[in-house]
Amino acid sequence: MRPIDRKERLGCWIAKNPELILIAAVLLTLLSLHYAQQIEMHGMRTEDFVDKGSMLYQTYEHLFKERFATESITVVIEGDDVTAPDVLKAMDRLAVQMESVPDVISVTGISQIIKSAAEREIGRRCIPDEQSAIDTLLLKGDARLLQNILPDRRHTILSIEIPLTLTEREREEVLRETERAVAMAEFPPAVGVIVTGNAALGVAIKNEMSKSNASLLGASGVLMILALLLVFRHVNWPLLPLPIVFLGIIWTFGIMGLLHIPMTMISMSAFPILIGIGIDYAIQFHNRIEEEFSKGGSIKKAVVETVAHTAPAVLIAMAITAAGFFSLFTSSVPMIREFGVLCLTGLIMCYISALFVGITVLYAAERSGNNRKRADASESTVAETAAGRAVRSTVRFSLRRGTLIILLALLLSLAGVYSDTLVPVDTDFKNYMPQDLPPLVQFRHLVDIFGGSDELNIILQGDDITDPKMLEWMNEFGDYITESRQQVYYVNSIAGYMRMLNNGSIPDDVTSTRYLLSIMPSSMRDRYIDGHDTAVMDINIGNALRDLGEEGVDRLIKEMYKDVEWFGVPPGTSVVITGNLVVMTTVIKALTTGRTEMTLFGLVVIFFILFLIYRDLIKALVPVLPMLVVIGWMGGVMYVTGMKYTPLTATLGALILGVGSEYSILMMERFYEELKRGNDIDQAISRASSSIGSALVASGMTTVFGFGALITSPFVITNNFGTVTVLAVIFALITTFTVFPVLLVRLERERGRVERLNVMLIDVIKRCAGAV
Repeated sequence: MRPIDRKERLGCWIAKNPELILIAAVLLTLLSLHYAQQIEMHGMRTEDFVDKGSMLYQTYEHLFKERFATESITVVIEGDDVTAPDVLKAMDRLAVQMESVPDVISVTGISQIIKSAAEREIGRRCIPDEQSAIDTLLLKGDARLLQNILPDRRHTILSIEIPLTLTEREREEVLRETERAVAMAEFPPAVGVIVTGNAALGVAIKNEMSKSNASLLGASGVLMILALLLVFRHVNWPLLPLPIVFLGIIWTFGIMGLLHIPMTMISMSAFPILIGIGIDYAIQFHNRIEEEFSKGGSIKKAVVETVAHTAPAVLIAMAITAAGFFSLFTSSVPMIREFGVLCLTGLIMCYISALFVGITVLYAAERSGNNRKRADASESTVAETAAGRAVRSTVRFSLRRGTLIILLALLLSLAGVYSDTLVPVDTDFKNYMPQDLPPLVQFRHLVDIFGGSDELNIILQGDDITDPKMLEWMNEFGDYITESRQQVYYVNSIAGYMRMLNNGSIPDDVTSTRYLLSIMPSSMRDRYIDGHDTAVMDINIGNALRDLGEEGVDRLIKEMYKDVEWFGVPPGTSVVITGNLVVMTTVIKALTTGRTEMTLFGLVVIFFILFLIYRDLIKALVPVLPMLVVIGWMGGVMYVTGMKYTPLTATLGALILGVGSEYSILMMERFYEELKRGNDIDQAISRASSSIGSALVASGMTTVFGFGALITSPFVITNNFGTVTVLAVIFALITTFTVFPVLLVRLERERGRVERLNVMLIDVIKRCAGAV
């Protein structure tokens, strides 16, 4: 009996222990299903965009968000005259009900303004029954505040402020309570009432995400079944790769729950990607077993040969795919790094599932007979030859026209690299949502009437913010930037409300200012001042992100710092500009400037990993070069089609590195396997393209169909990403059958010359390692 080769040991172990492997798989699946129930669905959080240790995070999260930040549930009231007594009384009933709800900070509307004015004028807090009395009281209200909530007699809003720090569940409870209170307020029949605002929009996004995630996985499964039946039907059990990859996905869900990795709009898109890439592992193992078994040997021998030859090749391909995703860790945006962690975990789980469970299931299914029926083998060979013939013909054509193909690919890639610099970045999450989602439509209706709600927030810290000089500075600086900056619509601060309580002026002494603070409603006071040393100024800049873009907002922030410096602040006072827009502009910069660095880092990492594995310059270089071509092509496609980069498509370079290198490495491994069998270069590339071509086409098209599920997503961010990744996979396949074989064959023919460079590079690496 021939002794077992070291490379055959794992295959023999798998063939000897199918029951043990299947029991372990079942136990792991049960554990994963248990932990998967602990996965939380999250919207976008500050820590998804900015590192917790950064000054930007500390300022926004602790100085602003925890102390002052709120968000609004906005009730839009529309009618012939929203200042009519019956409408105002209904508004008052709604406001009184919401003021008693836990977690509601304040309720602001014209009904409250009129009641406060009535209390000052007649000593009774009420809504008058006469329209003339209401009109008189409105004239005595704060004109700036009224302008914001009463742009005309047909429209007004009731703003319900809640802390930004509420959990998703708490926010949803307040929203539902608002909807119930609207129904109980008994507005006149002719009056329209809409509950909208940022909080309502956030709840809608979360609920839509939950529905979308399930439908994405379902659509992915259906499309991949279709793909397998179309391009993988030459094997027995052609649908087996699908449950194998889904098993890997279940294990990934379990790890998410175990490590408390939340599900977000970004991370949920990782699963169709993992299905698309991970199924390739199952297909490669399945195809090789089919090939070996069709030769007439035993199924055990087919398993051993497959594990000996295909498992290392697929492992290298997986490692290089992982290296592509590893480049995501160079991003300064936490959610991009988290996306990378999820992708890496999923790749490993899918590989383990394919290697152990996939091969074991095939072995158990075929173990009943030693040889495949001749008719089945013949049909398989014909089908495989038909699929491989198309790939072989493409490869031969490319080799005959090699110079032309390389030049054309290079020119298109260079044009695409330049075009990529012109592709804009979009981080307005309202643009990522289903555009016909009712809460979004209602929110945009709110913005059309009342203007945008984008804000910059100035945090002031000093020894005593209640000092009249400090309050006067707030008042004057707010007036200055409102008049001098056309992007600034109005400024709210504690100074403005103090003037309102003191007949339009700031008191001259600290005793008076502190008295006014003591009688001021806590909902008003706590919104703009924290103790006596910290205050905030809210600067409304409309729809700045939409109208000015990221660069415009960034310039405005810098100009506002200059305004503060020029205007001067009282001694001992520090000023910092923060807010959601400041965070978003930082993220946009990171996505814009970090894409190229991520891609280049990934290419360098992949090259060095391949060189360390093979110690061969050709084997390390050839899989990398076609990826550069595809990355360039995709930049051109995004520019020509008018697409924008988002947090998802910003990972495109890493995705191309992972997917493109996998196809190239599997083709290369088979090419060198054929060379070892005594074939010359031409025969080796022909046999490799014919034998593995059908499997690559099958896995590539299944991946395309898997990514195609993303296109069905109602979320624009996911939909666009699906379109881009489908094209990227198709381009990766095209280069694998055209550019890659030309480079591989030409460099292999020049191996003598390349070998000298290879020796030099190894020597340099050894010297560097010795120096370290």
